[in-house]
Amino acid sequence: MINFPMFVGQVTLRQRHQLPDNSGIYFIFGELEQLLYIGQAKSLKNRWTGSTHHRYKQFSRKGLDKIVIRYILIPVSELNSVEQNYINTLKPVFNDSKVKQYLPKTSPRFSELQRLLKLTPKPLFPSCLYKERNGETVLREEWDFFRGFVAGIYQNEKPHILVVCRQNIGRLLWESFSHRTKKRFWLNPYSEYWPAYFLFDAREAIFAFVEVFDVELAEPIFKEIYPHLVDSQIAGVMVKKLINPCLLKSALEKTDLKNSSVANDYLLNICQNLHPLPTDFNLDHQKMW
Repeated sequence: MINFPMFVGQVTLRQRHQLPDNSGIYFIFGELEQLLYIGQAKSLKNRWTGSTHHRYKQFSRKGLDKIVIRYILIPVSELNSVEQNYINTLKPVFNDSKVKQYLPKTSPRFSELQRLLKLTPKPLFPSCLYKERNGETVLREEWDFFRGFVAGIYQNEKPHILVVCRQNIGRLLWESFSHRTKKRFWLNPYSEYWPAYFLFDAREAIFAFVEVFDVELAEPIFKEIYPHLVDSQIAGVMVKKLINPCLLKSALEKTDLKNSSVANDYLLNICQNLHPLPTDFNLDHQKMW
C-alpha cells in the first residue's frame, strides 16, 4: 500500500483557480486514484492559472472533473528536495515521460479548400499518355497533364480568387457543393453563368472555381497559358498560378468557338478586372470555421 502524505487540500482541475497562493508540492490523481504526476510551485495558484501548465492539455482531455489536484504546503527552500523524494518514492506515471503534443484542430472548411486546391495541379487522366486527335493517336503534351490554375484575383465586395479548371473536376465540385455538410462552405452561385462556376466561401476571400468543359475552349487556353504558370502556395497547397492575368483574356479572344460557352462568357466578363494574385497572399485557417 502506498503511503501518501497528509494532504492539506484538494480541487478538481476545473476548480484549479481555488488553489492557495502558497508554495507547495502538488499531486495529480486520475480516475481510480491513479497517481499521474508530482510537481512543485512557489505559488500553487499561479502555477495552474488558466491553461499555462505544460501538462494541462494532457490532463484536461481526461476530464476537468475527473482529474484531482491534491497538495501539501512546503517552504520554497525545501521544494526541490521534497519533490524529488516523493517522485523517487511514489514513481508517478507521467514524471519521466515527454509532454504529449497535440496538433491544433483544423477548420473543416479549410481542409475542404485544401482538398480542392490539391486537385488542380494533378494530372488530367494520368494513365492516358496518348489521345486521339483528328483520327490519329498522339502523345499528350506536358500542358495536357494538369487540371487547373489560379488565374488571378478580382474584387466583388470581397476578394474573389479565380481558379480555372478543365473538365472532370466539375463533378467533384458539384459533389462538394451538394454534400450534406460541405454545402455550407459554398455560396449560392445560381445566375446566368451557372453551372459553369462554383463559389467557395473562404471567409477572407471567395474562391471562384470555373470549369471549362468544352475541349475546343480548354485545350487552346491551357496550351497557351502553360508556359506562363509558376508554382505558388495557397492555404499550404502548391498550385499553378498565372503570372500575368491579361494572358487569359488574350487566350480567350483567340479561341474560335463553334458554339457559345457559359464558361467563356463568364471569364471574358471578369477578365477586365482580373489582377495577379499577390505573392504574399495568405489565409488564416483559424478564421475559416
